[in-house]
Amino acid sequence: MKTFYRGCEIEVTKEKCLGGWKMIYFSVFDDGFEVTSGYSESEDTIQEVIKNMKEVVDDYRDHPEDYEENEDDEDF
Repeated sequence: MKTFYRGCEIEVTKEKCLGGWKMIYFSVFDDGFEVTSGYSESEDTIQEVIKNMKEVVDDYRDHPEDYEENEDDEDF
Protein backbone atom coordinates (compact mmCIF):
# COMPACT_ATOMS: atom_id res chain seq x y z
CA MET A 1 0.00 0.00 0.00
CA LYS A 2 1.30 3.44 -0.90
CA THR A 3 0.18 6.68 0.72
CA PHE A 4 1.38 10.25 1.04
CA TYR A 5 1.73 12.10 4.33
CA ARG A 6 3.16 15.58 4.96
CA GLY A 7 4.84 15.57 1.56
CA CYS A 8 6.44 12.14 1.99
CA GLU A 9 5.67 8.93 0.14
CA ILE A 10 5.12 5.96 2.45
CA GLU A 11 5.02 2.44 1.03
CA VAL A 12 4.34 -0.70 3.06
CA THR A 13 3.88 -4.21 1.69
CA LYS A 14 3.53 -7.67 3.20
CA GLU A 15 5.03 -10.34 0.97
CA LYS A 16 6.41 -13.83 1.19
CA CYS A 17 10.20 -13.72 1.46
CA LEU A 18 12.56 -16.22 -0.16
CA GLY A 19 12.46 -18.28 3.05
CA GLY A 20 8.73 -18.80 2.60
CA TRP A 21 7.29 -16.73 5.46
CA LYS A 22 5.62 -13.33 5.29
CA MET A 23 7.68 -10.18 5.85
CA ILE A 24 6.72 -6.52 6.04
CA TYR A 25 8.75 -4.18 3.82
CA PHE A 26 8.52 -0.41 4.31
CA SER A 27 10.01 2.79 2.93
CA VAL A 28 9.60 6.54 3.33
CA PHE A 29 10.81 8.97 0.67
CA ASP A 30 10.82 12.78 0.64
CA ASP A 31 11.20 14.31 -2.81
CA GLY A 32 13.08 11.26 -4.06
CA PHE A 33 15.40 11.01 -1.06
CA GLU A 34 15.14 8.06 1.33
CA VAL A 35 14.17 8.95 4.88
CA THR A 36 14.04 5.33 6.08
CA SER A 37 13.41 1.83 4.82
CA GLY A 38 13.57 -1.69 6.11
CA TYR A 39 11.76 -4.92 6.80
CA SER A 40 10.25 -6.77 9.73
CA GLU A 41 8.94 -10.21 10.65
CA SER A 42 6.31 -8.67 12.94
CA GLU A 43 2.65 -9.62 12.94
CA ASP A 44 1.64 -5.94 12.61
CA THR A 45 -0.91 -5.08 9.94
CA ILE A 46 0.02 -2.85 7.03
CA GLN A 47 -2.17 -0.12 8.55
CA GLU A 48 -0.27 -0.33 11.86
CA VAL A 49 3.08 0.00 10.09
CA ILE A 50 1.79 2.98 8.08
CA LYS A 51 0.73 4.61 11.36
CA ASN A 52 4.26 4.02 12.71
CA MET A 53 5.81 5.45 9.54
CA LYS A 54 3.62 8.56 9.89
CA GLU A 55 5.17 9.02 13.35
CA VAL A 56 8.61 8.76 11.73
CA VAL A 57 7.59 11.43 9.18
CA ASP A 58 6.36 13.67 12.01
CA ASP A 59 9.72 13.30 13.75
CA TYR A 60 11.55 13.87 10.45
CA ARG A 61 9.62 17.09 9.82
CA ASP A 62 10.18 18.29 13.41
CA HIS A 63 13.89 17.30 13.58
CA PRO A 64 15.32 17.00 10.03
CA GLU A 65 18.88 17.36 11.33
CA ASP A 66 18.54 13.92 12.96
CA TYR A 67 18.11 12.37 9.51
CA GLU A 68 21.04 14.04 7.76
CA GLU A 69 24.19 12.06 7.04
CA ASN A 70 27.40 13.44 8.46
CA GLU A 71 30.87 12.62 7.18
CA ASP A 72 31.67 11.37 10.69
CA ASP A 73 28.88 8.76 10.37
CA GLU A 74 30.61 6.99 7.47
CA ASP A 75 32.28 3.68 8.32
CA PHE A 76 34.51 3.61 5.29
